[in-house]
This record gives sequence, C-alpha cells and structure tokens, in this order.
Amino acid sequence: MNWLGRLNPFNYLAGRIFLWFWLVLITAVFGTLALSRAVIEKTEIRRLPQGVIQQLQQQIQPFADSQNSAELQQRLQERRPNRWLLVNADSNTVLTPELLPRDFDQHWLTELSQLSLPRWLKHHNTSLAGPFILKVGQDTVALYQKRERSPQPWWQLSEMPQHVLLMLTLLISAIASFILAISISRPLRELLQRNLQFADGALNSRVTNLNKRKDELGQLGHSFNTMAERISTLLTNQQRLLRDISHELRSPLARAQLALGLTERQQNLEQIPRLKQELDRLDIMLDELLTYSKLDAGQYQLEKQQFDLTELLAEIIDVNQVEADAKQQTIELVAPQQLLINADSRLLARAIENVLRNAIKYSPAQSNISCMLQQHAQQLLITICDQGPGIAESQLEAIFEPFYRVSNSRTATTGGTGLGLAIVTQVIRQHGGQTTATNASVGGLCISLTLPAN
Repeated sequence: MNWLGRLNPFNYLAGRIFLWFWLVLITAVFGTLALSRAVIEKTEIRRLPQGVIQQLQQQIQPFADSQNSAELQQRLQERRPNRWLLVNADSNTVLTPELLPRDFDQHWLTELSQLSLPRWLKHHNTSLAGPFILKVGQDTVALYQKRERSPQPWWQLSEMPQHVLLMLTLLISAIASFILAISISRPLRELLQRNLQFADGALNSRVTNLNKRKDELGQLGHSFNTMAERISTLLTNQQRLLRDISHELRSPLARAQLALGLTERQQNLEQIPRLKQELDRLDIMLDELLTYSKLDAGQYQLEKQQFDLTELLAEIIDVNQVEADAKQQTIELVAPQQLLINADSRLLARAIENVLRNAIKYSPAQSNISCMLQQHAQQLLITICDQGPGIAESQLEAIFEPFYRVSNSRTATTGGTGLGLAIVTQVIRQHGGQTTATNASVGGLCISLTLPAN
C-alpha cells in the first residue's frame, strides 16, 4: 500500500498545484465554450450588394417557366449541381436540406423566404445568397445560391473540428499547469533539501537557484540564506567562545595551582598575594562573562533614568585618573556643560570606563587621551581616542567580538579578559546605539559610541 501513497498526486505539492490549476483551466474552457454556444450565433447575416442581386436574378430567370418546384429543382441540378437551395415559401419547407451544413439552422431560410429583400448568409465555409422568389405553377419557391469557400489551413483554429480543438485546449492547459506546478515546487524542494542538510550539520548549506528569483520564493530563499548565515555565525562564535573561555580560565587556575604548590613546598605565605591576584582575576573574568552572556541573550533589564552624561564622564575620568597619572598621561574632556540622557547609568558607565581603561592601557607614557561628547541632531556621540599603536583596518570590526585578540603585544603585557569591548557593544546596542572603531589620522585608536538622544 506504500507505493499507492507515492502515486497519489495529492501527497505532493506539485501534484496538487497541477491538478487544481488544470481543473480551473478546464472549467474556464468549458464554461467559455458553453457561453459561446449560448450567446454567439454561428450564422452571420449581411447585406447583399445590389450588383450581386441583379446578377443572380438574371441567372434564375431562365428557370421561371418551370411547371412546378420538382421540375425547377431538376433543371437547376442538371445545370448547376448542388448550387441552388429551394424553399417552398407557401409551406416554409426546405426542399433541398441535404445541401445544408449539418449544424445549419433551417429557420434562417424559412424566415428570410417571407422577405423580398435578399441577404447574404455566412456559415463556416458556406455562404448563401437569397431569397429570390419564383412563381412556378401553383408553388411559390424561394431560391438561395450556395457557394463553398476554399478550405482554410488545418492550423486555423476556426476551422478545426470541435473535438480536436477541445483536445488541443486540454493538452495546452495541462502543459501550462505542469510547468507552473514545477516552477513552484522545484525551488521549494531545493529549500527542503538545503534545510535537511543544514539540520544534519552542514552549516555551509545554502540555496542557490531559489535565491536568484525576484518573487516571493526568491525572498524566501534569501531569508533562508540569511537565517543559515546567522545561525552558522552564532554556532561558530559559540564554539570559539567555549574554546576561548576554556583557555582564559585555564591560565589563572594554572597560576593559582602553581602558587598553592609553592606555598605547600616552601611552607611560607610568600605566594599568597599572587594567589589572591589570580583568584581576583578569575572572579573578574567570571563576572564579565556573566554580564556579557546576559546582555547577549537580552536578559539584562535596563534601569533607565535621566542623568547628566557630561557629569558621568567627568566622574569616570576622575576614578581612572590615578592609573593615568602613573603613566604620566593626560585625559582631556571636551563636552557641553550639561547634556541630559535617559539611560541605565550603571551599565553605560561600565561601558565608557571599559573603553577609557583600554585607552590608558594601550597608550604610551606621557601621551594624551581625548574624550569628546557631542550631539548631532537626534544622536549623542562619545569618542575616546588614544595614542597607542592602533590596529589594522581589517580588524576594526572584529575587536568588538568576545576574546578577540589583535596581537600578543596588546594583551600579554596589559592583561585583560578579552570581554571589555564585547560588553561595550552589547550595552550600547541595548540602548539602541552602535559602536565603531577607527584609526586616528595622527596615530592611535578611536572608539565611538553612538546613542539616541531621547
């Protein structure tokens, strides 16, 4: 019974689309044919030119001396076979029905026979001119001249037999419905295959043909590729984050274990400060890791309130001035006298301080660090520039990723957890802003924090 299910077209999207569209087309075709039968008359009647009337009257005049309708019919048949149709105008009877097309309505002849004005009747390839009234004996006869037009080529739709036209219409509609069904189902089948491949772990699986379309299916393929790219990036970053966390946590733990081992061996407390330093470093790292994970998952609830951003910057500079003084560095603040903002002051202070502390770390001794606050339209811009070595242009975006290392020179001597700028990015993003990094024209690195001025 399984093979019966496979043969069922309703189990496939292409089969359902094909059958439904074909049914709609067939219904439309037969409905149109039925309507045309009811509305459109097959026989066309036109005015007969006067010259033709006179010519035909001259042709039938020699037969006016016939004794009756039977003799008239015999004489016409001998002279011009199958050319003249006769109608008894007294009884409204067609005397030569065998000369008429099979689907011709004889009422046209009987009704026109009551008129004295000839007309031209066209029915498919047959044309009739009449009536021409003759009084033969006791009978009044109406004559119609019959002419056959030359047959049209077989490919002319108007000349095709009705059953052939119906079969051709069904065939064309079936082909059109099949093409339409395949054009819809094939891209979706590709999307299904790529989806299954992606689910099996092929993170580089992307749709190709579907993505080239300009319609809704193309948008669906583009959305899948975007989703797959983001998921692949997230999984790759997660794996890298786990490796980096393992590496970052292993170093202070190893140094702490070494300090404990030396303490046990030497039986003194000289290694206690070093042990405490490594444990503090480990605690800071875990705290920043927890903060970053909450911000990245969107689980950190902002406690917004209005405060003076200029005052906050001044406080952060004062707190870190001691560290800057140790390296004989100057921190310059350029900001309006007051600039109010509605934000989470604690998180925003942490982000700004992370950037400022990085500037202090990587700037050489006796250098200047600038901190500038500006307002442009509906945006606030905080820019902190150092006079350090700067970084390569290709790495300006990557420094905001967790545990990203530009070079050993920027980490080995200065320490750090590798999460500072990643936390800055998440904090600013939570506030509806963005972070950018550029190399200063005179040397050094500038970190810009853009916030909405709400």
